[in-house]
Amino acid sequence: MKLQFLFASVLPLLTQAAPSRQSNPLWYDQGLYGAYPWREYASFDLASPRVNVLTESTQCDPGYVFLEPRGRSVSTPGPMILDAEGNLVYMEKKWGEVMDFRPQTYMGETYLTFWSGTDDGTHGRGTYYMLNSSYDVVHTLTPANGLEGDLHEFELTSAGTALLTIYEVIPADLTSVGGPADGWIYDGLFQEIDVATGALLFQWRASSHYAVDESFAPLKSHGRSPDDAWDFFHINSVDKDPATGRYYVSARYTHTVTCISPFTSSNNNNTDGTDDGGSNSNSNSTNGTVVWRLGGARSSFADLSNGTASDFSWQHHVRWHPADNTLTIFDNGAYDNNDALATPHGHSRALVVRLDEENMTARLVAALVSPAGILAHSQGSVQRLENGNFFVGWGHSAAYTEFKVTEQQQSDDDEEGKELEQGAEADVEVLCDTHFGAAAFFGWGWVKSYRAFKSADWKGYPRTSPAVKVKRNRLHVSWNGATEVRAWRLMGATAAAAAADGKDEDDEEWVVLETVEKSGFEGLLHLAQAGREVEVVRVQALDGAGSVLGVSAVVDRSSGMTVSSSSSSDVGGPLPSPPDGCWFSFSFFFLADCLL
Repeated sequence: MKLQFLFASVLPLLTQAAPSRQSNPLWYDQGLYGAYPWREYASFDLASPRVNVLTESTQCDPGYVFLEPRGRSVSTPGPMILDAEGNLVYMEKKWGEVMDFRPQTYMGETYLTFWSGTDDGTHGRGTYYMLNSSYDVVHTLTPANGLEGDLHEFELTSAGTALLTIYEVIPADLTSVGGPADGWIYDGLFQEIDVATGALLFQWRASSHYAVDESFAPLKSHGRSPDDAWDFFHINSVDKDPATGRYYVSARYTHTVTCISPFTSSNNNNTDGTDDGGSNSNSNSTNGTVVWRLGGARSSFADLSNGTASDFSWQHHVRWHPADNTLTIFDNGAYDNNDALATPHGHSRALVVRLDEENMTARLVAALVSPAGILAHSQGSVQRLENGNFFVGWGHSAAYTEFKVTEQQQSDDDEEGKELEQGAEADVEVLCDTHFGAAAFFGWGWVKSYRAFKSADWKGYPRTSPAVKVKRNRLHVSWNGATEVRAWRLMGATAAAAAADGKDEDDEEWVVLETVEKSGFEGLLHLAQAGREVEVVRVQALDGAGSVLGVSAVVDRSSGMTVSSSSSSDVGGPLPSPPDGCWFSFSFFFLADCLL
């Protein structure tokens, strides 16, 4: 009876509180708009997240945000681009769940890159894709030697190569961790391959350098068969220094960043005493020497920051920045929702760590913490932007934050809006903070993005045409992926004139009815002011100089029916249905997404 009363009391509140750009931030994060508040469109058949912008600043990078939303509450997962204000720019559902979606440069051209395939929960089996500015697939990559491409890393290098992560099941003696002598593990590998030819240039595997008892991952009942192999290493990122050729590998389950030489050493100066022999899969591949380790059971560095530079755990997305000898690391600080394995810091951190390889010391430059104190037990990323800011995606939690980091001597100042992690040297300021899902559900992972990136280095020119939809004497228009549109121009004509003259933008029979500046993903144009002689309409997409980028199909002014098709098929369609699976929890904040 009480449950029915609570449901009856809360439901009207939820249905009246439709989320908007000006919606209540507190209600949003408490889940009153659902776990994944979305925005629907008349001219486009998918729904995008309606973000909750909590902090804004003109100091934030103006670039696009690249996400791959997925989870229980995301009905159409896939690659997504938002503008800096959270408006949709591009999304596509045909790939399903993707990982590591971002723009990268290959041979002087910018491509959208990502992984797509089968996600097994902790790793994946799939293919790597590269899309050009028209969103055409121009390159597909898979690892060499018949191995399957893992979801964690697809990094392009300036040499025209790609770094890929791989998981391979191999036999292993697990007696040192309480398992069987004839056990099985997931070995962590990475390959560097030539993008143009697919040729294998380098391969490295963890089992040649790390003992299984260096893992912090619980064995549980794993490792007794190939079908239930134990993931002792969990490789999840690879980077390369173009000058030295060294590789930098993140391993979540050993809590380490490993620097690897591209060459083998006959003297084997490794401190770990493990074999530098060739790969089990390819005797011709090269398995480089471990130069040093940061973190884990046997760190090579003395920590000058009271341990905070090297006590990261369960981390993701390590990147090396040779210009100032720093590493950026997303320190998850948690294995799962089990507090017994969580970090003593109490939250996830995006770390900037400076290394002195001559004196073998590590110093924490900055620790970036979410204003919400997010503890994301999986996924996550940290990116150094061109303007010097740092952009952090919170992985398992549907949020991204941009920080300003100013290096200075540590002080006791505690100014409002700024935080200093103990032992850090830099002043850290939160500039922009955005949620694309309700904070009440962060721990559940119902809305998440493996990584998040920000970049202005993308221009999209789709082969489709602007999509239009007539509703109630108004015309809605959008063009999925078209980044250079600055205005929409509504044009009208008689049906006879349109049939005779086609769609040439210079046709004299067409008259300009209205021109509006593009604002957000979908534009709105009004048909009421058009004279009775106007029977059909179309929309031109204009760039900043007023040139026509594309023209929509010609549609009947009254019915909205297509009179003549555009050069490409429309991208419009039926509106999406709410996610399936309504349910009710003991807390009204955990109401199902489908209530709105």
